Amino acid sequence: MTARSVSALMLLLLAACATQAADDLSIYPELKAALAEFRVEQKRFLEHNGVPQAFDFPGAGRVSVRDVRLEGYPGNSYVRCRFVYQNTTGKPVVRSWVSLDVLDSSGNMVASKVSVLIVPVPMPIADGSYFSDELSTRTMDAHLLPGWSWRITCRSQLAEPETEGN
Repeated sequence: MTARSVSALMLLLLAACATQAADDLSIYPELKAALAEFRVEQKRFLEHNGVPQAFDFPGAGRVSVRDVRLEGYPGNSYVRCRFVYQNTTGKPVVRSWVSLDVLDSSGNMVASKVSVLIVPVPMPIADGSYFSDELSTRTMDAHLLPGWSWRITCRSQLAEPETEGN
């Protein structure tokens, strides 16, 4: 078989696959409807969750949300959040835990992911220092019911003060 023949066969195979994918969506109108509903919810989410947003956690620091979106597709949706942590405690921080929680319409947590913020060398996060990260948390279909929400939480472990003589 020549290279030209192999190329022609590959093109025919790709065309057949593309046609099949388009036909599959027309066979399953409920999938098209679910995707259209999901896109409406994504738009609503963006309209009601403007950024940036800043959250202060006394004794732990400040978390500023730079971007938050509802992403994925029906059956596998998640909230993605890009954030910046700032140590505003006035003291060195050994590590901080920032979580992104998804809440159902009753305020119950249905899913959560945590980012552990730690400097990769044995030193604390200095007062005023920043740390950027991203979290993604599944919605577990909570987004299908009105009143669902998301939240950011933060807690920090402060460095122990050094005592003289150690």
